[in-house]
Amino acid sequence: MITDRETAVYLERARVQVEGGRVVYHAVDDERRRSFSIPHVNLAVLFLGQGTSVTQDAARLLAEEGVYLAFTGTGATPLHLGSLTTYQATRHFRELLPIYLDQEKSLAAAKVVMRIRAEMMAERGGKQARKQMKARDISGLEKRCKRFLNEMEPSTTIQELLGYEGSFSKACYAEFAKLSKLDKKTEEPFRRKAGEGNTADLLGRINALIDHGNYLCYGVAGAALWALGIPPHMSIFHGKTRAGGLVFDLADAFKDAYVLPFAFGAKIDAPAKEVEDTFRENLINAFDDGKLLAFSIETLEKMLEVGENP
Repeated sequence: MITDRETAVYLERARVQVEGGRVVYHAVDDERRRSFSIPHVNLAVLFLGQGTSVTQDAARLLAEEGVYLAFTGTGATPLHLGSLTTYQATRHFRELLPIYLDQEKSLAAAKVVMRIRAEMMAERGGKQARKQMKARDISGLEKRCKRFLNEMEPSTTIQELLGYEGSFSKACYAEFAKLSKLDKKTEEPFRRKAGEGNTADLLGRINALIDHGNYLCYGVAGAALWALGIPPHMSIFHGKTRAGGLVFDLADAFKDAYVLPFAFGAKIDAPAKEVEDTFRENLINAFDDGKLLAFSIETLEKMLEVGENP
């Protein structure tokens, strides 16, 4: 089952091909050519980074085992390609359709995601803050989560809910900046600037890591949707016409809780490539430890329960 597989493998500057019935990748390092096997029968997502290619035979074997290919470019720009060779059942798609078409059910499903998001942040986000950032007191983060839950529950429209979500996101950034003692290292407060991260300064590096981590989360969310045969464009609350909107909807349930502790807890003063590689490795390991793919599918199932109500 896809929920029992290793969550993800990330490759850079490698060639993926088939040798002796196995999917392998070749990497060149210091003029040495090395070969490694890819556990494709026990893998959910294969991220292909910069300088990586895949042969047709390898793509076919990966598709036969239901591995979700997710190409990533500079800054982890997503170019996701789920296999179309395995036909998925339509049950989950049919269950989602009434929710997608009904504003009240869409709102109810969005609240399901937001409740899980707050719970994940308080539990996993807080746990990782203690571990990655050596934070002793996370009571501020827990209060932010409780406040968000109380504020968002009475929402009567998606726009109202998104307003509270935006405030909660900013509050989480502020809390993690505080827990990381970022204010002692920079002259200005942290501001989230999606897609504008760079390695020129401390704040830019953290923004770049958050971008990168978010796209890894989108890959997991995309794999969960693809495994259940649900089109990624059937968004519940990120805009009904936004491309891939349901991927963003689902990833909202967990991405900040996973990404922020590692981004703010990273050793930013190390070389940029080393920082990014370490961040990515730690985050993917956290995906496996938390069984994130199974969690994503469970979240989808809870969203679909909304459609069962008349």
